[in-house]
Amino acid sequence: MKRSKSRIGHEPPSGEVHGRVSSCDDCVRIRQELEAAQEEIAHLNRTLYRVQQIARLGYWRASLKANELFWSEVIYDIFGVDPHTFTPSIRAFKAMVHPEDLDSVEASMLRAQEHGHHDVVHRIIRPDGEIRWVHELGDYEPEGDDQILIGTVRDITEQKRLELRLRQLSRTDELTALFNRRYFMQRLLQELARYRRYGRPTSVVLFDFDHFKRINDTHGHPAGDQVLVSVGKLLRDRLRTNDIPARLGGEEFALLLPETGLEEAIGVAEKIRQLVQEQTFTSEQGRCFDVTITSGVSAFQGAEETVEAILHRADQNLYQGKRSGRNRVVADERGR
Repeated sequence: MKRSKSRIGHEPPSGEVHGRVSSCDDCVRIRQELEAAQEEIAHLNRTLYRVQQIARLGYWRASLKANELFWSEVIYDIFGVDPHTFTPSIRAFKAMVHPEDLDSVEASMLRAQEHGHHDVVHRIIRPDGEIRWVHELGDYEPEGDDQILIGTVRDITEQKRLELRLRQLSRTDELTALFNRRYFMQRLLQELARYRRYGRPTSVVLFDFDHFKRINDTHGHPAGDQVLVSVGKLLRDRLRTNDIPARLGGEEFALLLPETGLEEAIGVAEKIRQLVQEQTFTSEQGRCFDVTITSGVSAFQGAEETVEAILHRADQNLYQGKRSGRNRVVADERGR
């Protein structure tokens, strides 16, 4: 018998087959590792974006020479613009900076080119008109002829609102929303220094309520608080924006009236007295009652004037009014 012919060609050596299989296994492993790495990068990017959202923090890159600006996604949200329709640029950014803050922003960018660091807090005006506060930090990195700033921007609007609230609490009376004694004394010292330098007229009015204890005893403390709150609102509504109405404590109030001579201050005090007298209050029991105040008025006098002296005169005038029958205004003697 004839031996059968071998198949066309020949089988590769076993080592060659093993090499090809190993090579295919390596490709699969590398592809899997690459996919895993890409997924990990995607996960890190999502985490970074979420962290930036939580912190209200975005990053940017600016080419000062080319007027080019790159924003991360969060910055579009901070500035209230659509990333699909808004193209960032240095000019577009500056157009959104609050006009009162633009000089400080530009000055910080110039300082960065000299000293390498950009650090500025400023306001922006979003397209919907909302004003927000941001804090920019950046470093200057020259790249050849280009001028590159890279950095971050953080939305600090809530922080600024809290700071404002804390400042308000530190200088205002919680019940009446008027200024407190501490702030009143600070402003009184400032106005005295201004008076000594320029001789501008300034007056002080001190007043308190007549028989206020009787109001609390008869109608209850909520009724007394109602009176204090109502008169506080009256003062805020009727006085000028540069006047300083304050609650010194209890039922004691004070008015600091810049650019106001004695005669005009007497007129202000008398008008306030009349407005308070015209008000009618109602207790929790439904009983109506009214109140009156007595005021003492004094004006800055001469180069030797002191805070203690003007307050003492106003206080003495107030108590002279109490002794004279209450519900009146008593002032320094004219021409004294």
